[in-house]
Amino acid sequence: MPWDLWDPFEEIERMRKKMRKLMERFGETMEEKTYGFPLDISETDDELIVKAELPDFNKDEISIKASENSLDISASRKEKKIEKTGKVYKAEKKFGGVRRYVTLPAPVKIDDVRTSFDSGVLTIRLKKAKAGKKTKEIKLK
Repeated sequence: MPWDLWDPFEEIERMRKKMRKLMERFGETMEEKTYGFPLDISETDDELIVKAELPDFNKDEISIKASENSLDISASRKEKKIEKTGKVYKAEKKFGGVRRYVTLPAPVKIDDVRTSFDSGVLTIRLKKAKAGKKTKEIKLK
């Protein structure tokens, strides 16, 4: 009876495939679920449109970084002292930050990005491009 050699890399590959199938069943990758604000990504013939809900932030508290195949959006607010003019019964204003990193469904031109921020909704319009490896920080207008 011949002995088969055990290949540890074969077992690792089998486990990786099982994990990928498990994640596909949930419809999203872990990194896309981890952080904290809702966003929508839609597509036209020539651009991707990302809309993110950031109602409690000002435009100067938002940071956007894009590569040709991903988008990293974060927003943070520093704690401000509450002026006490009597008793404070509730102080629910949140401080700190939120962040979302998403893989884009198509490569984009990072030099041709338009942004707007209106009524707590951040809109990012990215022109489609061929695949590449650039990364760029985008200033919110």
